[in-house]
Amino acid sequence: MLQNYLKITWRNLRRNRVYTFLNVLGLSLGIACGLMVFWFIRFHTTHDAFHANIDRIYQVTTEFHFDGTSYSKGVPPPTWKAVRDETSALSATICIEGYEKLMALIDANGRPVKKFKEGPGAKLAYTTPEYFKIFDYQWQVGAPSSLKKPNTVVISEGMAKKYFGDDDPIGRIIKLENQLNLEVTGIVNSPPENTDLPYEFFVSFATLENNRDFSYGGPDLDTWSGVNSGTYCFALLPEGFSAARFQVQLDSINNKYHGKDAKAYAHLAVKFSEMHHMERYDGPVPYKWIYIMATLGLFLIATACFNFINMATAQAMRRAKEVGIRKAVGGKRGQVFFQFISETGVITLFALIIGFTLATLSLPYLNESLNLGGGWPSKVSWNDTTLWLFILGLFVTVVFLAGSYPGLILAGFRPVAALKGGISQQQAGGLNIRRSLIVVQFVLIQLLIICTLVINGQVDFMMNKSVGYETKGIVEINIPTPDKINQTTFRERLLEIPGIKNATFCLFTPTTNSNNTSNVRFDTRQKDEVWQMNNKNGDEHYLETFGLTLVAGKNIPHSDTIQGYLINEKAVERLGLKDPEEAVGKTMNVWGVTAPIYGVLKNWNNRSFSAEIEPIAIFTFKNIHYNCAIKLSSTNLQQTMKAVEKLWNGYFPDHLYEQSFLDESIARNYEFVNTMLRLVRIFSMIAIFIGCLGLYGLIKFMAVQKAKEIGVRKVLGATLAQILNLFGREIAVLVLLAFLIAAPVGWYLMDAWLKDYTYRIPIGLGTMIFAVLITLGVALLTSSYESIKAALVNPAKSLKSE
Repeated sequence: MLQNYLKITWRNLRRNRVYTFLNVLGLSLGIACGLMVFWFIRFHTTHDAFHANIDRIYQVTTEFHFDGTSYSKGVPPPTWKAVRDETSALSATICIEGYEKLMALIDANGRPVKKFKEGPGAKLAYTTPEYFKIFDYQWQVGAPSSLKKPNTVVISEGMAKKYFGDDDPIGRIIKLENQLNLEVTGIVNSPPENTDLPYEFFVSFATLENNRDFSYGGPDLDTWSGVNSGTYCFALLPEGFSAARFQVQLDSINNKYHGKDAKAYAHLAVKFSEMHHMERYDGPVPYKWIYIMATLGLFLIATACFNFINMATAQAMRRAKEVGIRKAVGGKRGQVFFQFISETGVITLFALIIGFTLATLSLPYLNESLNLGGGWPSKVSWNDTTLWLFILGLFVTVVFLAGSYPGLILAGFRPVAALKGGISQQQAGGLNIRRSLIVVQFVLIQLLIICTLVINGQVDFMMNKSVGYETKGIVEINIPTPDKINQTTFRERLLEIPGIKNATFCLFTPTTNSNNTSNVRFDTRQKDEVWQMNNKNGDEHYLETFGLTLVAGKNIPHSDTIQGYLINEKAVERLGLKDPEEAVGKTMNVWGVTAPIYGVLKNWNNRSFSAEIEPIAIFTFKNIHYNCAIKLSSTNLQQTMKAVEKLWNGYFPDHLYEQSFLDESIARNYEFVNTMLRLVRIFSMIAIFIGCLGLYGLIKFMAVQKAKEIGVRKVLGATLAQILNLFGREIAVLVLLAFLIAAPVGWYLMDAWLKDYTYRIPIGLGTMIFAVLITLGVALLTSSYESIKAALVNPAKSLKSE
């Protein structure tokens, strides 16, 4: 019986090659997109799941109550010791992310023989041996205890190969940022793709404690008053010990060590496995994007199935006699149904093979083409049981979702009516059913188009709207040791290079995600303000280089340390002053230094457009000016930058030169949104294409059903345009009906999405009209071939009776 089903299935598919091709094409595209969405969701919901105790690993975070509520995944450095000694945690550790990039191999005479620049991102962590009791690593050489000693480092297999080749790394010296000599004492496995702990260098925390003048050392290691977003505390709880009990212990630590400031802080226990999805802690992939991707995948698979149903029911009339003969010779309804299900299964199997192949071949290039590092796995995990269960479930779902309705329609034909050619439209699946499916497809398509247009508009707005100063033509170069050079002389030599207009030394540019905040006390007030001041350290050339505008007062004077402040209009507002002039000449205390306010600057966006403008203070602190921003002219850019690099190398021969353009750095703030825009565009185009296949099936069905009507109209003198109007009017009604559903839903969804942005575009009527026009245009173009073909049929042929 099964062999007979398959033989007849193969004959039917070969006989109807166009029908088979269109169905396989639509389903394979839908399945390929479904698989890509699965891999995205699977990849991000299993981050760090390979750690054996992942359900008992918690990260201690910080909640601030200065001015409203804000969050940081960082903690004060002493937190880990308090958690280790004063809670029930089995293990606790500190992990300070290091962004040092310069590594050098040292020979026996202490001279560098090879230099490496690591990055982007944090590949180095300062931690303790307890880190490896909490997280699982395979030790190739050495043991965690080796990190008890200062000036030791454990490296990954990948870094061992990169730095030492086939030589034994143990006992060799790596010099960090030309300051610290670190002895290699162990090798662990390289981190997998799906981890939020991508470290490949583990430097002992004792190194920082023994080298207090190094960048992460100093008195800050012992203070509870500051929180660095890259200083983490992890804890492993005992089995059966609840997070609520652990939180009570953290509250006790908070009250004990923060003292009178305890109300301004709270340290929260958060499951480490949840951090990847938590927006408040800048999780890279929030749950909302998981839901959006899942919805997109379902949309595309559903669209492909609806397309199949439309195409299959459009073929039902042609197969009426086949069904009639089967039933006349004793075929049962169930047998006819399973015959069609077997055909659907074969088509779906072909589509699944093609879709899986497309998705697999696309996977290695997906991250690169979409600029979404770590968005998808770079290769298929063939031993992932969940993948094969998903594929099996997808196959069964598509077969029965796409095949059941057409199968029931065919199986329901009466033999006598089928053999006489008396099958009606309703018996062949009903035109209204097909119309409903097409409307659903058009609703999904228009939703995707509306989302694409709004996201595209918001991205264009963010990329092109001025942040409040000139960002083009400004390049940043790193200054490794700002305290060891004469910054004035360096700047003068820069200005001698043709093509350089200005230059300033600073810690941060005006717009960056790297920020330093602190308490502030104004004039004679007895208490600190309840909000935090965002600090931008820069010299007296900061304003003119970036083009910031003074609205009151004057610029700060030349100095090496804090001699005065510039604040923005937002700071004036938060201080409760009505006029910027009121702030000029008053004193302000930041970082424990009281100095006068010299001037007030016009507001600018110091983060992305999703965040509000913050109160900002600019002041000089020479020793931490790790950046130099250079204002360039538009001529001979390449020669200018070569001269800058040559000058830089003369000052810092033991370091590696780095440069970046400010406008490109700001654009990276919107990289994730840009990526999702590209993804929605791709899925929209695929959905439109699949929808067009379904529309083609509907028009083909209408052409068969209206053949005699068209013949009669042509005999009575109807023109080609009037015949085409029959089909065009039908399509226009379906598209407009879909628009009435899609427009309010699309507006609601996009309005909710735009609320994440403080500065955003309105959703205008033009967006909705443009979406429906795109859909209508594509639909009419798709239907034109079958419509014209039906309109050109000789009426004598369509009207003759058998």
